[in-house]
Amino acid sequence: MNNRSFIRGLVVSTPLLIACILSMESCGKGDIFPPPKTPPTKSGPPIISSFAPASAAKDSTVIITGANFSASIAENTVTINGVAATVLAATSTSLTVKVPLHAGNGKITVKTGGQTVNAANDFTYIYTVTTLAGDGTPGFINGAGTSAEFNSPFGVVADASGNVYVADEANNRIRKITSAGVVSTLAGDGTPAFKDGAVANARFDYPEGVAVNASGIVFVGDFNNNRIRKITTATVSTVAGNNTAAFKNGTGTAAQFNSPYGVAVDASGNIYVADAGNNRIRKITPAGVVSTLAGDGTTAQFDTPTGVAVDDSGNVYVADLANNRIRKITSAGVVSTLAGDGNSAFNDGPAAAAQFNYPVGIAVDASGNIYVADQGNNRIRKITPAGEVSTIAGDGNAAFNDGPANAAQFKYPTGVAIDASGNIYVADYGNNRIRKLQ
Repeated sequence: MNNRSFIRGLVVSTPLLIACILSMESCGKGDIFPPPKTPPTKSGPPIISSFAPASAAKDSTVIITGANFSASIAENTVTINGVAATVLAATSTSLTVKVPLHAGNGKITVKTGGQTVNAANDFTYIYTVTTLAGDGTPGFINGAGTSAEFNSPFGVVADASGNVYVADEANNRIRKITSAGVVSTLAGDGTPAFKDGAVANARFDYPEGVAVNASGIVFVGDFNNNRIRKITTATVSTVAGNNTAAFKNGTGTAAQFNSPYGVAVDASGNIYVADAGNNRIRKITPAGVVSTLAGDGTTAQFDTPTGVAVDDSGNVYVADLANNRIRKITSAGVVSTLAGDGNSAFNDGPAAAAQFNYPVGIAVDASGNIYVADQGNNRIRKITPAGEVSTIAGDGNAAFNDGPANAAQFKYPTGVAIDASGNIYVADYGNNRIRKLQ
């Protein structure tokens, strides 16, 4: 090719080249320049702007709205009060989750792409109340669930395997309910009297409180017999006390009680007794030595203490019935008011301003939350370690209704217990039922 032909070709080609560059439509983009690189999208940490509903029961759905979530379900982790929730659906701006069993009240937390955010407001868990056992008729029948009958069940406790033990007051028996709801008689022949020996022939006289240790041994506050009893697999025996309604420290049957109600046992085998008639909290060592932990004769005073519970640190909690207060006794014997202003009324809120109406039963969980059977208010109350009192079940009416806790009804509840899974059990005295909260 000569120079003229080369120049002519260049001149002819130049407009096409220019047009191609300007429009990028007449020729492929890759014919002249490589395609531009799209910068990667950088998502910030997840953001929770809101969630609804603000309160719900187990298995309900909650929608979390925000930003920077993953559209892949598996890449989002959600907890409610530290309990893992199931993510049902996900987009970059919303997550739909299922409320887990025993979630409790607390923060909703979302973790996406290694980054975590907490919701500004707490979620409120609504317990669901069901009847574990009892048909409501005052009577005595063993059987499954609501085919069984109780007569004024007073105290209740759960063991490590999920079995529930009941001080069936007017039946003068200690009953056992399996985790499947099957009711049987653990001890007592139903006659209101006193007799140690084989469980089937033993006799109680208005048993009120029950406790169970790690070995499955059950202890009973035998009210009218003024004794603390012990139930093993085969026999019933007396740990301390005799028939005399009086006050005396000492060992075994040399000691005296006056209308003992609630009992509790710690990991070392010490037994604590709400000695209502003596207005004292008593302690029984594994060797059977009875002493006064707190109450008349010491600086502190109680008025008809009925419920007692002990935590892993050796602190003892008392339902101080006639004082309408919940009290705390340290392992050193120092007594303070945990909650309640002393008025026989109802009020949730900060512990010092909260009000109870004849609190009877009490329990404590592994996190230090206190649960109270508030008999006169027909409610189950909760006291957090931070000192906040709330109602977790019961609308205040003395009646019967299962369902969402805020609509559930109790009739003079007297006993409360919590198991290792977080299930709460209530001796619903006036309804002759054992209720379960999940």
